[in-house]
Amino acid sequence: MKTIFFILCLILASLCGFAQEHASQDSLKSVFFSLTPRTKKVQQVNGLAIGLGYDIDINNKIRKVNGINLEVNPFSILYLMFDDPSRRGFPEKPTVKINGFSIGTGHSNQNEDVAYSGINVSLLNSGYSCNGFSVNGFYNHVTKMNGLHLSGMTNVSKDMNGLIISISNNTENLNGIQIGLLNNSEYFNGLQLGVFNQSSKYTGIQIGLVNKCTSQNGLQLGFWNINKKRSFPFLNW
Repeated sequence: MKTIFFILCLILASLCGFAQEHASQDSLKSVFFSLTPRTKKVQQVNGLAIGLGYDIDINNKIRKVNGINLEVNPFSILYLMFDDPSRRGFPEKPTVKINGFSIGTGHSNQNEDVAYSGINVSLLNSGYSCNGFSVNGFYNHVTKMNGLHLSGMTNVSKDMNGLIISISNNTENLNGIQIGLLNNSEYFNGLQLGVFNQSSKYTGIQIGLVNKCTSQNGLQLGFWNINKKRSFPFLNW
């Protein structure tokens, strides 16, 4: 009996030590508040992250923010003159995840491909994904968009599910609605509404002054409609 009791005590002590060790490790990796960028061991913020963002230092250690993310970068306006996100192409995976509310002068992540989920408000955004609702003063350039996304100049994505509104919208694969002056989608299922609509292959409806597509399964409604079979005014199929 004493032997069994001693073994149980030994196991309990080992478990307590194991738990304390992991608790101390987690306390180093997760904090309530952090400045960005950060080069220390903190990998997760559950609360508030505020600073210049995640594209300044390639040694940034933060990989997830749950809560509020504020980015006040005075150099954001320079991105409009010198940064062309299309040259980098579409990121294949995220390196930083932000869940909650994010607001900034500009999210242009040359070294970090951020996945935003929730509400994202900025002058410009370039990263991996936007899920939820986003408003961008100039452009939004991400691999994936899901939800409602508004931009003053352009929305560019590889895969889009939902509604995008901008002067110019450009997607490779769209399931949803494009609203803008110029709409372009390689493949789409849904609705294009604009002055000029273009698609290689679509299922749905194009409504605009000029509608153009190669392969069509649906309707074209506009002043002039072009597809592989014919060019017609007002209505084409």
